[in-house]
Amino acid sequence: MKLALVRHGQTDWNIQRRYQGWEGLDLNETGRSQAVDAAERLLGIGADLGAQWRWLSSSTSPRAMQTAQIIGDRLPLVPGDLQFEDLRERGFGIAEGMLIEEARTRWPARDYPGGETTEAVLERALRGLDAVAAAHDGLDGVLVTHGTTLRLVVGHLTGEDPGSLPNGAIAVLDRGPGGWRTIVHPSGTTVSEQVQGR
Repeated sequence: MKLALVRHGQTDWNIQRRYQGWEGLDLNETGRSQAVDAAERLLGIGADLGAQWRWLSSSTSPRAMQTAQIIGDRLPLVPGDLQFEDLRERGFGIAEGMLIEEARTRWPARDYPGGETTEAVLERALRGLDAVAAAHDGLDGVLVTHGTTLRLVVGHLTGEDPGSLPNGAIAVLDRGPGGWRTIVHPSGTTVSEQVQGR
């Protein structure tokens, strides 16, 4: 089973550099264009990997669902009724809506009151990946998620933090007998290319 994880398109809060977390924000015009671009890249990635994208879903966030709808118009796939709450963005507690720089100055350890730890986000994201696999019976598919969630999953699977990922970034995971592994890094390289390039 191959799973393409796509970071949602841009919102106005991305431009303003505000923590979004669980806020229900819509895509802006740039974000809608990024979703179109992600769909085109998914077609190419699918052809390169021999993947057949059979289903499309997202986290429960409006920005992720809107991105999935735009991608679905071009693949063509209809986003399913099932969204995955475990693959939503990190909850930033009272820091949601704050400028990222301001929040990091107030809480240098990034332990935002009422927010989630990165460990908790990774734990639920990995649980969410298993739920995705169970729900789709091994079929290749696309799921729209969020920056922190995508970064933590890829970092966990590759052993390297990929850093900040742009809106529309894509990683492809493969689920085999030993569990999940990353086969396309969000930088656009395959993991084997990335290792050779070190």
